[in-house]
Amino acid sequence: MVIKSVFFVLSLFLTILFFLYGFNQYYLLIAARRYGLPVLKDPSGSLASVSIHIPIYNEKYVVRRVITACTCMAEVYGKDKVNILILDDSDDDTVTEIDSIVDEYLNKCFNIAVVRRENRQGYKAGALQSALEKTPEDFIAIFDADFAPPADFLIRTVPYLVQDERLGIVQSRWGHLNRDYNSLTRGSAILMDIHFIIEQSGRYAAGLFQNFNGSGGVLRKKAILEAGGWQADTLAEDLDLSYRMQILGYKVLYLKDLQSPGEIPPTVPSNKQQQSRWACGSLRTARKILPLLLPNRKISFRKRFQAILHLTGYLIHPLMAISFVLACISAFFNLTSQDSTHINLFILNIGKTRAGVPVSLVTLQDMIWLGLVPLIILCTLAPWVSAIATLRYQKLSLLNNLNGLLELFMIGFGTSLNNTLGAGKALFSNRAWGWDRTPKYADLKSQSGWRTKKYKINSNLVWLLELAFACLGVFAIIHAFLHSNYTALFILVPFTFAYGFISLQTKLQS
Repeated sequence: MVIKSVFFVLSLFLTILFFLYGFNQYYLLIAARRYGLPVLKDPSGSLASVSIHIPIYNEKYVVRRVITACTCMAEVYGKDKVNILILDDSDDDTVTEIDSIVDEYLNKCFNIAVVRRENRQGYKAGALQSALEKTPEDFIAIFDADFAPPADFLIRTVPYLVQDERLGIVQSRWGHLNRDYNSLTRGSAILMDIHFIIEQSGRYAAGLFQNFNGSGGVLRKKAILEAGGWQADTLAEDLDLSYRMQILGYKVLYLKDLQSPGEIPPTVPSNKQQQSRWACGSLRTARKILPLLLPNRKISFRKRFQAILHLTGYLIHPLMAISFVLACISAFFNLTSQDSTHINLFILNIGKTRAGVPVSLVTLQDMIWLGLVPLIILCTLAPWVSAIATLRYQKLSLLNNLNGLLELFMIGFGTSLNNTLGAGKALFSNRAWGWDRTPKYADLKSQSGWRTKKYKINSNLVWLLELAFACLGVFAIIHAFLHSNYTALFILVPFTFAYGFISLQTKLQS
């Protein structure tokens, strides 16, 4: 009886949390339809001087591409108005590659230089802060090593900052250089599109807190300094800084129609490493920012509540992992929605019949699940509705992207355990975790070209834990079938299949 009661309470608690995050997806989807840009009154603002910062750490395959794209951007904008700084923390042959490229463009009269530090203290945030102190320009554009921004990027962004002194950040939408490389990149592209086409657009249209995504944006130097500069205590220096700037009253402008293409991790291990870092970083930022934000009555309750959902978004993965564990318990102890608790209430008891039988006797549990089942279904469908909406917005065929949607299904369910561990690092540890970069290969066509290159990720014990969960799921499925507990299968089957798939792919591609 105790197990059944605890099971019911935990299931109800999880359902409520899923409801909050799921219906917020619908809220942002509706808000995104109202997206619109402010009028640009003075295009001549593009004459303002800009510094381009390119943080690099061991990126020999992609460094020429990003520098070439930035020099093309400078040429269109005006060489004399653009200063390109390569923030190089590399300790391999990327160093000689960068020096060769920089010499090449210096001979072509570009303002370009390399900034190197004695150590990697602070990782990317440390490199950006070090460069900030060497930057006289008022505006700073930032691009990660795997990006190839369009030539007109500065012309389409900087004038907004010149026009509005309270505008702190202009963020572009990430595009994808290797969307069709394999099914994983197609699925990851859809996942990123949900963030950039639905969530970012919706937050901007609704006047909510937004985030700088770390690349493909331009920032006001004055706002960075007033907010305390780049800080390395969260692993998500971009999210952290953008919230600190907005708390001070600076605004963020999101340009949905300006794409800055970047490279998607082509392997499961690199995808998992990136997602785990993002999970840890965003929740560390939540621990840091929310105690400052929530008591601030100058900010509306709606914005503060949405900030909670935004900063804690990666909690959805621990919730998913817990749901799987509860489904296993349900199977092994033969718990169903019909007998998880037996707290009987007389909902309607206005008397007794002549035979002495109560008019109506309804269990509290049955009433609750009757009302929640439709909400659970709607919440489950929320990410898939958003995914289809992003394909329609880009005029991409649903049929041609079915394998990407299937891979998205695998990523969504199968990496929940990996991301839960990342979330645990943020929530239950104060340790300064290392900044593990995601390797990029600049191989946009060859299906296995990455196998012959450096920077491949070694396997860790997470794949064994995922394999153990897959085996646990198999036994739970068998037990559920034998005892006709079919409701548990709706959770057990997809999670078991996804955990097994991700575990196998992790081992094969490590």
